[in-house]
Amino acid sequence: MLSDNRSRSLQSLFMRGAAALLLSLTTAAPVMLAASHAGAQTEKPVSGGTMTIINGSDIKSWDPAITAGTYPGGPMDVLDAVYGFIVYVNDKGVVTGGMAESLASTDAVTWTLKLRKDMKFTDGTPYDAEAVKYNWDRAADPATLSPAQPFISSWNKAITVVDPQTLTIKLSSPNANFAAQVAELCPFIASPAALKAAKEKTDIKPVGAGAFTLTEWNQGISMTMARNPGYWDQPRPYLDTIKFAIIPETNSRIATVVQGGATMMAGYPYQFGSNATAPGVATHEIPIRGINRAYLNQAKGIFTDVRAREAFYSAIDRARLMQAFTQMPGYKAPSNYFGENSPYFDSASSLPAYDPKKAQELFDALKADGKPFSIKIVTYTNSDLKRLAAYIQQVLTGYEGASAEIVEVDQASLIQRCKTQLDFDICVEGGVLVSNGAEPNISNLLSSGGAFNWGQYKSAEMDAALKEASSTLDPAAVKAAYVKVQKLVATEMPLYIFGEQTRSLLLRDNTGGVVPSNGGILQKQFLYVCTDACQK
Repeated sequence: MLSDNRSRSLQSLFMRGAAALLLSLTTAAPVMLAASHAGAQTEKPVSGGTMTIINGSDIKSWDPAITAGTYPGGPMDVLDAVYGFIVYVNDKGVVTGGMAESLASTDAVTWTLKLRKDMKFTDGTPYDAEAVKYNWDRAADPATLSPAQPFISSWNKAITVVDPQTLTIKLSSPNANFAAQVAELCPFIASPAALKAAKEKTDIKPVGAGAFTLTEWNQGISMTMARNPGYWDQPRPYLDTIKFAIIPETNSRIATVVQGGATMMAGYPYQFGSNATAPGVATHEIPIRGINRAYLNQAKGIFTDVRAREAFYSAIDRARLMQAFTQMPGYKAPSNYFGENSPYFDSASSLPAYDPKKAQELFDALKADGKPFSIKIVTYTNSDLKRLAAYIQQVLTGYEGASAEIVEVDQASLIQRCKTQLDFDICVEGGVLVSNGAEPNISNLLSSGGAFNWGQYKSAEMDAALKEASSTLDPAAVKAAYVKVQKLVATEMPLYIFGEQTRSLLLRDNTGGVVPSNGGILQKQFLYVCTDACQK
């Protein structure tokens, strides 16, 4: 294990390097790297064996169009095992080949997808350009209820199948971030035959061409997958079997790994404590900056008034909120979406600081206008988020004319409650959203049709600034556009940014082949069991 100081030093060096890399990628035509996995593992891979990955909740459907967040322990983690990412963003911020060899463009307008030759779904049907087009056309249909529908429907009519391994997409305007957005929003391709055979979403069988095939699904408890012998990248996957165990409570997940009942769980260093040094246990940091955020409903309710959003920011000391959330001191509240190591960071635009006097003035002004500050906090049932919600409620009740109600839901139901039903004032999603660089997450969060824009924030100015940033390959112009974005974030407060953290895995020390994507999801085809300890 690295010392704390050395670990932080390496993390800082990585972040500066990653930021420089991401900036350099915007200065030339977007490059899609083929799947060269140098550094995927330093030990000699071992074939065979079983691993168990703990997730916080089960999936609701095997529909490849229903995706939600490239973070470990979420629904996409399971879908990836069966379908495989068509392309993914690695932990250096580079779009990398997965089921496809490449997704590339020389002008950011016309993009070419090259698939690997002779791939087949596990039902024997071809994984070809027609299959990809079918999946994307289906996701573009509003009836599919895909979270990525607004994104895909903006370009799916311009798909041309060139040959079985090739299709092109001509965008209506330049988008230098298109490949990264595909990796985030629509990376999974299922057998069209299997999708057509399902009368209802609940009837969809997971027929993909990924590294594993589903053999057993005990809903709400676990699922078991077997090695796909027809996977394109032989001899991968190395594991014979991969299992997912559903354990909602964080402390129970940790105990299961420490006691040897599971191979790994995703979390944060504050959660692990002394368990990180237990016999047979190691940690693996995913060196990415992530933001803790909550969504503010701007379609209805008190947060439609920007004064209410400012009052909320002013009312709560976000560093103390993070301490209540993590039970650890020393956090610094982020000043804006980009961190200080980002090439886009603008020190001139800062979110409102903790100011109780200002908060009370705003609460009073809202009340005088017939808008008492009474909010519904929606989050899911885990101990960390319960503490966070309780702290917000406690602080708000200390102000005259402010109150809060807490509503807890199952993690898998949070999207339905918040994004679909808009039944919240503030919705707190666990985990962090990757913000190493700008895209694709910043547009997902802040654009009018963004997939992660649960609060339905709409701003023509913001849309224009985001489009400006993605329509140019000039780094100075990109930075200038993101300065505008940060100014709008600071003045309009479209969401609540309250912390920043890096993700980490708690895992058994004989876990090899740990290759995370940008969001932290492991590329499971590389995993293997070491003969002895291979994690230090």
